[in-house]
Amino acid sequence: MELTLTPEDRAFRDELRDFLAREKPKDWSYPAGASYFELCATEFERLRAWHRKLYDARFIGITWPEEYGGRNAPAHQEAILSDEMIRAGAPPTVNLLGITLCAPALLHHGSDAQKARYLRKLLSGEEIWCQGYSEPGSGSDLASLRTRAELRGDHYVVNGQKVWTTDGAYADWMFCLVRTEPDAPRHKGIGFLLIDVRSPGVDVRPLRQITGGSEFCEVFFNDVVVPKENMVGHPTQGWEIANTVLGYERGSQALGSSASFDADFELLLEQLKDRGAGRDPEVRQRAAQLKIELAVLRLVALKTLARMRDGAAPGPEASMGKLCKSELEQKLYSFAVDQQGPYGSLWDGTHAVDGGRWQGAMLWARAGTIYAGSSEIQRNIIAQRVLGLPRG
Repeated sequence: MELTLTPEDRAFRDELRDFLAREKPKDWSYPAGASYFELCATEFERLRAWHRKLYDARFIGITWPEEYGGRNAPAHQEAILSDEMIRAGAPPTVNLLGITLCAPALLHHGSDAQKARYLRKLLSGEEIWCQGYSEPGSGSDLASLRTRAELRGDHYVVNGQKVWTTDGAYADWMFCLVRTEPDAPRHKGIGFLLIDVRSPGVDVRPLRQITGGSEFCEVFFNDVVVPKENMVGHPTQGWEIANTVLGYERGSQALGSSASFDADFELLLEQLKDRGAGRDPEVRQRAAQLKIELAVLRLVALKTLARMRDGAAPGPEASMGKLCKSELEQKLYSFAVDQQGPYGSLWDGTHAVDGGRWQGAMLWARAGTIYAGSSEIQRNIIAQRVLGLPRG
């Protein structure tokens, strides 16, 4: 992929830099130890206001068609946007799951009425979305899901349970995989349904996790009525649509994380230099390996961007980005905590390094090799669908 900025790219970058210099909240600093989703849960209204500023300036969803609030920008400008946001230390936006996961499903598979109804409100942050995929007993083996949607006249009646529902506690809508034909082969009888989380019969319960946050939830459906026009695509097309979504989820992880990891790595190197840790050959070796893997992650992300630039949805190759990102994330933040010696066990207090930011990132990273398909699943996809190797 050509990495040289065109005049149009430079104009976009300069417009963005000017906006960030003028509009970024002056008192903003990223709270130590908070993951993206935990931060959005605790700073939601403040971040939503920032999100709205970005939307009004058309710096969210820049590759989308203009009719839905985008710029029709080339895909590689997403990398420019991500880099500049990190460079400026700008706050994150809200509605990550809606914009990066639900929107591609609607853009690729939704009806014109669904696109007109949902996309602008999704992009502006007016309506917040969560994802209803995993269930108790149906995580990596997602096709075994049991939440049912029974068609009764002009509506579906939904019963079942979802778990690990990020942002469920303050979401307005859920894009949800449901069993529409119980007797069909398990990959064939699944639908992709849009559910109003405020509907009668929806019960959302936050779950406490290892980082101390509760943005994960379990969600129960008890005779929830959903209009049949909320079904995206055919009622048995859900598995196909889910794979579209997973491709974007896995591909966006490499792109969205590359600049952030680079910035954290440079900060960590400065701290190691200040402490004289660079004289330790083991520290130098681990740091060099991280630098190599950071370069690999960026190249993988750019390859995904090139595919999107050419008009294709992220394919099975996106699993390479997801695998690189999640494995590197654990190595990076474990390395950072290791270098703190006995202080690495401190999350907060006067002796906690950087207010516990590295500890929070290290614990959050444990989830990365599980969500959006575990590392084992990614390796299987790469082996079978990218390299063409036979099933073992």
